[in-house]
Amino acid sequence: MSENNQSPQRSLSAFDGACIIIGIIIGAGIYQTTPMVAANSGSVEWILGIWVIGGCLALVGALCYAELAMTVTQAGGEYAYLVKAYGKGTGSFFAWIEFWIIRPGSTGPMAMLFGNYANKLFPLFPATLDPLISEILYAVLATTVLLAVNLFGLRAGKLTQNVLTVFKVVALLILVGGSVIAIGLSTDVIVPATAETVASTGGQSFDGFLLAMVLVMFTYGGWNDLSFIATEMKNPAKNIPRALVLGVCAVSVIYLLINIAMLMALGHAGLAASQTPATEMLKVTIGPVAEKIMALLICITALGAVNGMMFTSARIYHALGNQVSAFAWLGKWNSRLQVPARSLVVQSVVTLAMVIGFGWQTNGFELLVLFVSPFMWSFFVLLGIAMLLFRFQGLVPRDKYRTPLFPIMPLVFVLSSGFIAYRAADYFLFRVESMELLRNPFFMGLSIATVLVVLSGMVVALISRKNDSADG
Repeated sequence: MSENNQSPQRSLSAFDGACIIIGIIIGAGIYQTTPMVAANSGSVEWILGIWVIGGCLALVGALCYAELAMTVTQAGGEYAYLVKAYGKGTGSFFAWIEFWIIRPGSTGPMAMLFGNYANKLFPLFPATLDPLISEILYAVLATTVLLAVNLFGLRAGKLTQNVLTVFKVVALLILVGGSVIAIGLSTDVIVPATAETVASTGGQSFDGFLLAMVLVMFTYGGWNDLSFIATEMKNPAKNIPRALVLGVCAVSVIYLLINIAMLMALGHAGLAASQTPATEMLKVTIGPVAEKIMALLICITALGAVNGMMFTSARIYHALGNQVSAFAWLGKWNSRLQVPARSLVVQSVVTLAMVIGFGWQTNGFELLVLFVSPFMWSFFVLLGIAMLLFRFQGLVPRDKYRTPLFPIMPLVFVLSSGFIAYRAADYFLFRVESMELLRNPFFMGLSIATVLVVLSGMVVALISRKNDSADG
């Protein structure tokens, strides 16, 4: 294999980009958060309204990212944007936290979800053994196989993503459409009264709305990953905004349709009380075979999310390796396969460590999601401010895409991201206290590891800043 520092080629279309976005966004969130959103919403109108607001905020963020991609054309996505705005120190700190916390903490839950549902379909061991063993093995296998697929080259990685995304979207639409038609045509299907809500006596509370928004924004997360492959998009001035808008709008419509179908089948109270709303919806409308169908669909959904994040995130470490000498070995680009092979391998090893470590915890999925959210949304705040800085400094080309309604959209992006970061951290601390995690040895070890990662990240940032000053 020939490896060098050659730049990636522009070979991805708007459709490829949209498939990557859709494949990443539609992951576990829609199956995990819909009951919690319903439980914190005072009416059916509030449920749908909150999902619409979340889609609008995701679209605002996507439009802001499109302008960032037009302003900073170097590889590395968010890393490159932060370096341009604040210097190599901040960019290197972000890449370090992304490597150890954000990216594996986002990819790991999808692999764990695959393991959970794959074990429901085909258990590897007798029921007498701990099912976590089978689930972890499935999660490790999925991560390893997708790593191998991506190491076959850019064409294999994007083809796999496109196939998984198209299948996932079509299957979801068929299942949702079939449920709605079954409800409308069958006299045997009893639709619960949607007026019977969890919060029917008190209406919509402000705290409930805030928590519901945090959950919805987590479910919409992933649109920002297109920034990592912006330098591989053909005709980026047109295709990047198209891919972002197409991807986010498609996801918003799909999420609304899913919620409408669930509400029609289960009602507000039934949805809020459900542990597996998609399966219960299909049991009502299709029959007992629904459980296997839904488990298979969730497996495919999780695989698409893992592959999409694996495909995009290695580009961060490739850019870091090219710009920070301590990570030069990560900056090698395989010119024959058109992938950063070394970065793909290393990021997969870290993800596997997350999967195995958190997978042994009975509440590992929830812990991992809560753990990563404050870090991720805090960097979104910095990126929104970076966009404002670039525009005020006159760095945004006038002949390329510029986000409309400036400065309203970037300000909305900054404020909403700050709110999500604060609420996620607040909710995480609440869960720590309510679950008594300070007495949990695993959580204690995680806390120590997190402190070490942050401190070492500061050292990396100082070294990068010093080298940047010396070069300047």
